[in-house]
Amino acid sequence: MEASAAAFSVLESSLPTSTIFKALVLVVVAMVCLVQTRRPKRKMRTASLPPGPVPWPIVGNLPEMMLNKPAFRWIHLVMKELGADIACIKLGNVHVIPITCPAIAREVLRKQDACFASRPLTFASETFSGGYRNAVLSPYGDQWRKMRRVLASEIFCPSRHKWLHEKRADEANNLTRYVYNLAMARPGGGAVDVRHVVRHYCGNVIRRLVFNRRYFGQPQPDGGPGPLEVVLVQHVDAVFASLGLLYAFCVSDYLPWLQGLDLDGHEKMVKEANNIVNGLHDKVIDERWRQWKNRKRQELEDLLNVLITLKDAEGKPVLTIEEKSKN
Repeated sequence: MEASAAAFSVLESSLPTSTIFKALVLVVVAMVCLVQTRRPKRKMRTASLPPGPVPWPIVGNLPEMMLNKPAFRWIHLVMKELGADIACIKLGNVHVIPITCPAIAREVLRKQDACFASRPLTFASETFSGGYRNAVLSPYGDQWRKMRRVLASEIFCPSRHKWLHEKRADEANNLTRYVYNLAMARPGGGAVDVRHVVRHYCGNVIRRLVFNRRYFGQPQPDGGPGPLEVVLVQHVDAVFASLGLLYAFCVSDYLPWLQGLDLDGHEKMVKEANNIVNGLHDKVIDERWRQWKNRKRQELEDLLNVLITLKDAEGKPVLTIEEKSKN
């Protein structure tokens, strides 16, 4: 016994303390692993996605959609073949959920509104909003809540609507005069391009409410748009082109690593329309900003003045000049 005890003490003294600690750690880890493997496994319940066509790796169902235009008809055909009122179509790294059932659509838009209220992030929406600075195109978040609060309390309110009534009535009178002059300009009267007239009337009203001016240049004697709007920069056409491009299909929205290559020409058209609109708007906004900063303006005449003069409780501007420009 004495010999065995002496041998054990010699062996214990020969092992370093760190080695003993590592051995204990290994024993503990082995015991934990053993317990985990012996424990009965619980099945993970995950919500399944709606049915849809089998996607390709990386690109998803983009090839099928691009080969079967228009896209909405292809989507309806897919849902008809699946026999489903809701489907899941993977485009790149985006899951698109088309719905044809009114009951499901009502649940999405009303009961689950908080989950689906955010705007989609696209190249066009980011470009037109100056990096998501406005309330219409910004995703749900702090910036959206800030701009929504400003627009609801200062722009889209009954008092502001009544305040701008005279400007709207003046533009309606100018529209009537312009249509009359167009009709009488031809012998015996003539046809009037209503589409052209209404488009410019919409532009006139917005410019009058926001900038307190009907045109950026000088109007024609008949009350119509001057050469600056029609020939040089086509301001109204650029605005309507922007609306058409806003949520149009762009391959880089679904495959972000293609952004910059502009494979379908969408990015170029977005930039051109945005440059035309900003080229005219920014000049007016910058000039008005300097006038208020230098105290050359004291009266509120339009919505731009309202946005510029907004102050918080500490007397600081509520909006930056970029936010004023994009709203």
